[in-house]
Amino acid sequence: MQKLFYIMCFVVGLAVVSMLLPYPVLSNQVNLTRKQVFEINNHFETELQNDANQTPKILDLDWNYIDSILPIQCEFEIVDLKTEESFFVQRTGGKNHADIEIKNSSNAEIINNICQNFSWERRPVLVVLNDNAYLPASLCIYPHGFSENNVLNGHLCLHFKNSKTHGTNKIDGKHQITINNAENLGGIFIKNMENK
Repeated sequence: MQKLFYIMCFVVGLAVVSMLLPYPVLSNQVNLTRKQVFEINNHFETELQNDANQTPKILDLDWNYIDSILPIQCEFEIVDLKTEESFFVQRTGGKNHADIEIKNSSNAEIINNICQNFSWERRPVLVVLNDNAYLPASLCIYPHGFSENNVLNGHLCLHFKNSKTHGTNKIDGKHQITINNAENLGGIFIKNMENK
């Protein structure tokens, strides 16, 4: 009987704590709007409607969320908005932003055409989630640090909204300006694609 009493006290205590501290209070995603949640939940759901009827969108998402939708080891396409060239990369690390690597020599050749000399210059880019969902980002094409392959002898840094540098653990203002620029140029890029 005493054991049953303790179990009941534990269950009631757990219920009280869960009412006082609901899950969203403990979540990193509490700042998402209902519209953003809808877009996030449906950006891979192309069967919801015909692709022809879907309007491509640039998603305005924070790094905390992007970190989970572009996990380490995932591969994705990047569009350089200055040249409109695209290439494929793999995320190989990074906690404050994405560390990425070029996977093969053909993509390395595209990188070399985009940027004749490697540079820490921040470039406005779009990350392609699918034909109708893009993420604005800022890319430095300067291979450095650890790399898992020897295509470029280093990784590249890819920043998103509110991501931070690894060294300072702070948001880099120049990257954030470039991300805003990517959002604006990305809108033009998408309109031009629709008109082709």
